[in-house]
Amino acid sequence: MFECYNIAMLAQLLSSKPKTNLINLFLAHPQRSFSPMELRITSGCPNKLLVVTIKELIKMGFLLTSEKKRVKYYQVNKHFALYPELISLLKKSKHAPQDLLSKAVAKVGDCKFIALTGVFVGKPRIETDVLLVGKISKNRLEKFLKLAEKFAEQEIGYTIFSASEFEYRKIMNDRFIKNVLENGPAIVLDKTKNRSISKLVYKL
Repeated sequence: MFECYNIAMLAQLLSSKPKTNLINLFLAHPQRSFSPMELRITSGCPNKLLVVTIKELIKMGFLLTSEKKRVKYYQVNKHFALYPELISLLKKSKHAPQDLLSKAVAKVGDCKFIALTGVFVGKPRIETDVLLVGKISKNRLEKFLKLAEKFAEQEIGYTIFSASEFEYRKIMNDRFIKNVLENGPAIVLDKTKNRSISKLVYKL
């Protein structure tokens, strides 16, 4: 009986191409939390269908929600009953959706470490939404921030450290760095080759 219920639920989840694209976006980037604007642009799901589908996915228990300044963000629930089966299906697919925000932030300069955090990972109370370590191009940063704030549907916080300051803060067990790394950040880039980061990063 339970197996039949799972099959029916899976069929409902994957009942249309736009819905499948939306679900695959969440599955391909489980650390990320998305606003309706970012979901609409990244998945290509029409607005009316997006609204209906999100409500349906929340009711099923597939999505978790967070909120900041009246903007809601959505993230896959890794404890969802069919999560392993859906991940397995995604791995067989050759068209996993890209994370456009991660792709954009990777171009801001010569960075050693980049992490999306805060509203972008369902943790709106964290003090920053983007952590950048390295040499940053002002023009490229401005371009990225314009996109990031469009996707977040509000102003975002960002933090820039030099490589040496970042390493020093980690050595000193800095509260700010620990708070970012221990709250499920989406690591976009890590050229530090430092095992202490992987030990600190807590993935929910």
